[in-house]
Amino acid sequence: MSLKRKRKCVSTSLIRANVSLLKTLPNSTHYELTFFKKEDLPVVLDFLNEKGATFGIHAPFVFRYQAVHPNPSSLSTELRKETYEKNEQCCKLAKEIGAEYVVIHFPNAKQTENWLKDKNILKEAIEHVRNLSNYCQVRIENVYYNEYFHNAKDYRWFLEQTGTTLCLDLGHLLLDSERYGFSTVEFVDVVEEYISEVHLYYADSKVYEKCHHAPWGCSAEFKILLERIRSLNCDFTLEASNDCQEGLEKLIAFWEGL
Repeated sequence: MSLKRKRKCVSTSLIRANVSLLKTLPNSTHYELTFFKKEDLPVVLDFLNEKGATFGIHAPFVFRYQAVHPNPSSLSTELRKETYEKNEQCCKLAKEIGAEYVVIHFPNAKQTENWLKDKNILKEAIEHVRNLSNYCQVRIENVYYNEYFHNAKDYRWFLEQTGTTLCLDLGHLLLDSERYGFSTVEFVDVVEEYISEVHLYYADSKVYEKCHHAPWGCSAEFKILLERIRSLNCDFTLEASNDCQEGLEKLIAFWEGL
């Protein structure tokens, strides 16, 4: 299920999708495009063309969710529908401009309600993701703090049902490991064959309050997790953000050494 080869990639999260900073990004053969404005698209595509680089898209890309964050498992039918519509717009655009894939979140982050009680929500989500795959490759990014959907078996089952692969977000995984007390390494063991990408950055409950995507951390779990993912054959994407710079050189050194 995974790509079966290593590729070093760069997310425009490093510049928070500031089009004027594109040329400051580390050199790469593949970029993951985050939340640009629609009017930025020609400049972004010119940049990629000049680099001769391939690219993927992180939803919602040039679109925007009504509630800022996606709501694919919300109890609100309106919010779910709106999230699905934006995801579909992303995938249609991805196909049009030649993106390799689209990354979407599933389920909701920071959700306390038992949304699984309503079986239609999960059924709708599976049908939605399968439909998106008609346009382009879809990667499911693990989220954080969903009280009823956070273990590796949950994700493996959903990936199997939808025919998609996993974008393993290390920060989100570390946050869930801290809250729910599971091993990040065991999580990776369960979903390894489905991993097509890893988002490289650090998070814990304290750091995440002040840094969107901190480059580096000193927790024992983070160090163990980094050693575990070295053996994966997939995309390794620098996904730190520029609101916290400390440790960026360590993250880049790890990335370069893969």
